[in-house]
Amino acid sequence: MKILLVANMYPSKQFPSYGVFVQNTEAILKDEGFQVDRVVLQKKTSKLSKLIGYGTYYANMVWKGLTGNYDFVYVHYAAHNAMPLLLLKKLKPSVRIVTNVHGSDVVPEVPSQEKFQPNVKKLMHQSSLIITPSHYYETLVQQKYGASTPIRVFPSGGVNAEVFHPADKEERLRALNLDPAYRYIGYVGRLDVGKGWDHYLNAIKLYLDKKPEQRDKVRFIAVGSGKDDEKFTTLMKELDLEDVIIRYPLLKQQQLADVYNVIDVFIFPTTRKGESLGLVGLEAMACRTPIIASSIGGILDYVVDGSNSFLFPPGDAKLLAGLLIMFDNLSQEARDDIAEAAYKTALTYEQSAIRSQLTKIFSDIKKV
Repeated sequence: MKILLVANMYPSKQFPSYGVFVQNTEAILKDEGFQVDRVVLQKKTSKLSKLIGYGTYYANMVWKGLTGNYDFVYVHYAAHNAMPLLLLKKLKPSVRIVTNVHGSDVVPEVPSQEKFQPNVKKLMHQSSLIITPSHYYETLVQQKYGASTPIRVFPSGGVNAEVFHPADKEERLRALNLDPAYRYIGYVGRLDVGKGWDHYLNAIKLYLDKKPEQRDKVRFIAVGSGKDDEKFTTLMKELDLEDVIIRYPLLKQQQLADVYNVIDVFIFPTTRKGESLGLVGLEAMACRTPIIASSIGGILDYVVDGSNSFLFPPGDAKLLAGLLIMFDNLSQEARDDIAEAAYKTALTYEQSAIRSQLTKIFSDIKKV
């Protein structure tokens, strides 16, 4: 089977985690024997480079779709790709499009993203199949667009167990040049609207106000960058947290795994209704690290509160701080039980465990 993979997010040396799930999906397809060509766009930083990048990307997408003899055009992210794909469908009605929707495709995060919705709806109706990363998101798509197009669930390329797995904590501390005298709590995510980085900082402040003795014992890691970099720095200073926060920019996958292996618990404070899966949570759990996460979105597909991790109402920094205190008070045996349950859950999302699902999705739709 021959597939044209289309995505406006794909990793590069400069941005190694940007769209890595697309790369993981590509690897699964190839390992399963599919012939895969791709038209992808890597992250651009200037307006001019974005303009040129998208122009070339769209042109290649339509040209390859018209001239290539593909069984399917498999697109990740509907919003920014709908317009050229609808043009392709008009020029070549026989083309079969499989659309994998994520995040702001269905739930725009800012008003400027609303403009894509009419074309997203058209693409949903003209696709041969829709793939969503979670059952939560499947329901969301059905309710919003009412398309008769079949929908299947596939968890965004899954967890790469070759990278994300339990590892020796002391070695990982050395790899990150972190002081073993401290214990660590961590956040990984863009510093952007709805990601909850502000609730993370406010929860740290509340936690340290309740337990001031921990200021000399714990450090809080924040991995990521984004449009809110300056706001993060400003709030960190306002809350007097500069001495307890350790910041990293975007890290490579192996370095993220190092972070997950040195932290006691991973904080996932998103407030985005469009959090279609939350792969970072699963990657942390695959390193045998439990998470404290917002009870929202695709996270609810895999977190069982109090069993394999913990949940709190989105945006509630006070309850998040309370859960941090609760976690401190758990016995080592209770922590080990939660960590083991988290690990076992993540194994069900590991690439080798889910790859057959993607094969079956494409095999089934080809028969139709």
